Amino acid sequence: MARSTIVISHRALKGRINRALAHERKQLRADRRGGDIKHMLIDTKTRSVVATDVDLAALARKLEVLQPWERAAMIDDDELRLLEPS
Repeated sequence: MARSTIVISHRALKGRINRALAHERKQLRADRRGGDIKHMLIDTKTRSVVATDVDLAALARKLEVLQPWERAAMIDDDELRLLEPS
């Protein structure tokens, strides 16, 4: 029996990532300057930027907080947009 795909919201995905990163004293933050939202990783102990232009879906898969049957999505202007290919 094939599993159906479940869409995970952008907000839920960020929460899952931040809970997983908390063990490493890191946090996912959003840089909203310039009209575009870019995500970065912050080291909470040294308060320094560890990585910029972070791909949320790829990071979630790496941290194993997004299951194979789940897809990350974002809602833009009432339109659902997947963050990764099917």
